[in-house]
Amino acid sequence: MSTKVMAFAKNTYKEGVRDRLFLMVGVFGLVAVISSFIVGPLSLGEQIRITQDIGLAAISILCFAVAVLVGTGIVYREVERRTIYTIVAKPVRGWHFILGKFLGLNAIVGLLVILMAALLLAVNTIVSKSFEPRLLVAVLLTWFELLLLTSLSILMSTICSPILGAILTFLFYFIGHTSADLKELAARFGSPMIKAVTAVLYYALPNLEYLNVRAKIIHDVDVEPSYIAFAGAYALLYTIAFLILAVIFLNRKEYK
Repeated sequence: MSTKVMAFAKNTYKEGVRDRLFLMVGVFGLVAVISSFIVGPLSLGEQIRITQDIGLAAISILCFAVAVLVGTGIVYREVERRTIYTIVAKPVRGWHFILGKFLGLNAIVGLLVILMAALLLAVNTIVSKSFEPRLLVAVLLTWFELLLLTSLSILMSTICSPILGAILTFLFYFIGHTSADLKELAARFGSPMIKAVTAVLYYALPNLEYLNVRAKIIHDVDVEPSYIAFAGAYALLYTIAFLILAVIFLNRKEYK
């Protein structure tokens, strides 16, 4: 791995770990998981499933929030600091910057995933009185999804402002999890134009529901290793595509 890439990765990781946002979301994640103790007893015998559902959802949503709020401002912050001029110079190429930021951001997100997953396993073991490592399957596919989403947030940072980038990434997240439902709804009630638009979104954008197996894990449905491999390859393909686009947009961007 290039030393320039690793330098960007280490810098991004150190900044993110020191950021108050990381601490805030991390604490909120712990509270979300522990709150299952309060909600569980009110769920008529479903405390274990409620615990697992809240914990897995918290890992997905809160880590996604970190990826978006940090990732969509990566290029903007470098412009503010005027370090982008060094980045786009010949000694440091655009792909060094993009790949380094991607690795650093995923180190932050990965640390959050590990901490929250460990807490979820501990809480679930206390509630169910048994250790259930199958929860890690859902965590693994959530991590695949986060790889894809962090690459998208970095792509957005090369195209638009942090606020617009965050909005577009959240919209992408929503569409990615509901594209099949939107396509079916449009097929039943939509106009020809709406049907065409939803069809394009369905086939062009990644279907994030492929990476969501929380319901299966919670209801003790087996997830085949072949499916896990497919989901990982699916997420990796889009991740690489988004990173390549980010490098292209960064190299074409003019900084004055």
